[in-house]
Amino acid sequence: MIHRFSIEAFPQTKETEAALAALTSDREFVKSKLTIHFGGMPRAAKHYVDNPSPQFIIVEENGSSDDIHRGLEALAEVVEPGRKVIVIGTVNDVQAYRQLISQGVSEYLVGPVTTADIAAAINSCVKDASAAPKGRVIAFIGGRGGVGSSTLAANIGWTLASNLQEEVIGIDLDFNFGTMALSLNLDPKQPVLEALTDAERIDPVLVERFLTEHGPNFSVLSTSGSLKDMAEPTIEAVDRLIDITRSMAQYVVVDLPRQWNGWVNSVLVQADEIVVTANPDLASLRDTKLLFDWLKARRGGLLNRLVLNKADIAKRNQLSGKDFQDTLGVPASLTIGFDPGLFAQLANNGQMVGEGAKSHKLNEQLRQFAQVLGGRKGGNIGPKQSPKLLGWLKRPAKSK
Repeated sequence: MIHRFSIEAFPQTKETEAALAALTSDREFVKSKLTIHFGGMPRAAKHYVDNPSPQFIIVEENGSSDDIHRGLEALAEVVEPGRKVIVIGTVNDVQAYRQLISQGVSEYLVGPVTTADIAAAINSCVKDASAAPKGRVIAFIGGRGGVGSSTLAANIGWTLASNLQEEVIGIDLDFNFGTMALSLNLDPKQPVLEALTDAERIDPVLVERFLTEHGPNFSVLSTSGSLKDMAEPTIEAVDRLIDITRSMAQYVVVDLPRQWNGWVNSVLVQADEIVVTANPDLASLRDTKLLFDWLKARRGGLLNRLVLNKADIAKRNQLSGKDFQDTLGVPASLTIGFDPGLFAQLANNGQMVGEGAKSHKLNEQLRQFAQVLGGRKGGNIGPKQSPKLLGWLKRPAKSK
């Protein structure tokens, strides 16, 4: 999950400062706003006298337990209630740890700490088993135009909704030539671009107005096609739309247009699964490699999936699946044969493979691939309903 937290940190050592500085390189925190002020707890107490409190405050205090408690008391006077505080210290004592937690500290880490330690501590602060799980975002993009990525996205969305009986929202972000609604024989209520004109107004109520239903579990945000002059949406608006929809459905299937801009890049970085569709030709291989190299640089070790479409369109002259695997370093997760008659018939009837060609072997292939893409359900990360913070800092009772 991509977090959008505001975080301010107050390290006392260069090692901790370096670990903190690397936090926003982690994919989970790429959208978080991190500010680092060197100086530890004393600096934090002075800072919040005149500055608003962020969602997360990370403070380092390398003194004794008494020094930590005095620092927390000073913070309690100036930090707004409902904020989460993570303390980094050198005191390695169970009793001291329990006392800090009883005072309302969200997490205590014994230094030296790594970036992974800090990320895990933040995540532990927002885990809530009772929170509704966030939907899984599956983004589809073509290595080149016309390779069948949009057809695949619509079929996987339909298959997830039909076979897994889960709520699925399909989002077609090709604002001019999008075909998700058309391929499902739907007439969109309103084009999805109109929902993106103002990021601040996007909420579940607005999204519901734009959704067009296809059966009990599958709804889409799409376009009926338009060549009007349209302003590009902001990254913030597209991000917010996806965030809202993933709180409304178990799976969000995003069909990305074959273009390169900031909001397309943002969706690719944030998605839980990326599916790149390619045809078995040299130009498609080149562009798919460009995509895979870019994704690997920004998504680390996360798996990016390849679908090879029209695999036997020209057997003597086409590239093979092995050519793609050797170049990209990953095998094709799905290989689809060339069957223009089948897809022309389905397109004309506004049907998915699972509707109009149930006995075709491709139907079973799509079913298995959909299960792979949707096999790991959304995590349970979300803000706690009852904040435990600096109304949190319950100061020890003073002895009389």
